[in-house]
Amino acid sequence: MYHANNFSITIESRKRLKNNIFMNKTILLTICLFAAVCLQGQVNENGFVIRLDGNYNETTTSNLLQYINVYGAKSKDGNISVSTGYLCQNWLFGLGFEYIRNKSNVFGNVTYKKYVTGYNDIIEYNTSLEANTVNLNGYGGVFYISRYLPVWRNLYFTPGFYVGCGNIKRDNSGIVGFTQLFAPDIGISIVGPLSFASIYKKQKSSEYFYMQLSPELTWFFSKRFGLNIQMGGLGINIIDSDWKNSSKQINFNPAFWKLGVLFKL
Repeated sequence: MYHANNFSITIESRKRLKNNIFMNKTILLTICLFAAVCLQGQVNENGFVIRLDGNYNETTTSNLLQYINVYGAKSKDGNISVSTGYLCQNWLFGLGFEYIRNKSNVFGNVTYKKYVTGYNDIIEYNTSLEANTVNLNGYGGVFYISRYLPVWRNLYFTPGFYVGCGNIKRDNSGIVGFTQLFAPDIGISIVGPLSFASIYKKQKSSEYFYMQLSPELTWFFSKRFGLNIQMGGLGINIIDSDWKNSSKQINFNPAFWKLGVLFKL
């Protein structure tokens, strides 16, 4: 009799254990579905979004050909933009301010040599030199529209269309020099001190306008914060409202991608 009761109690305990496991799994599944809905809702819900984007790129170019032609350039490009947008039914409409900065230093040295007529062992060296520095500073406004297309969980493909306009100032300064030198032919090129040099400085202000279509990815790592990466795109730039003075670009170079941070209010 004791063994029968013990066996019935064991069966009843197993049934309760199975019921508890089933209830725990149901609760866990409900929690996961609720969390997924909440995370997905952070994009589907309407609200204001603050966005900060930027890019910095530095390039150096140099060329040396037999100590005769020398060319070197160093360029620093940077831009930053701050905007406020409104997210409505997976569409983001934004308006912001942008700042553009560029500084380029270019150095060029070209030497021509020839034998002096009547003197086979004397070479005439003619050298021209130019060093130039360009500073660009631009300020303007930008309007954009982005569409949020879900890819996986909190990752979205967000193609964006941008329209911007503003003013850009260009400061150009440099030195131009020339020298002429007669020297014996010793098998190497010789550059003497400048016999003539002039310094110049120019300033110019222009209005700019551009349109750009960019592929982008946006990832929300929390309910309110997200990261955005703008991967180049197709664009057109117009200077001083002159279509003849415009440029069309197809640029997906990672060096010019922009990284952004989003905060959803």
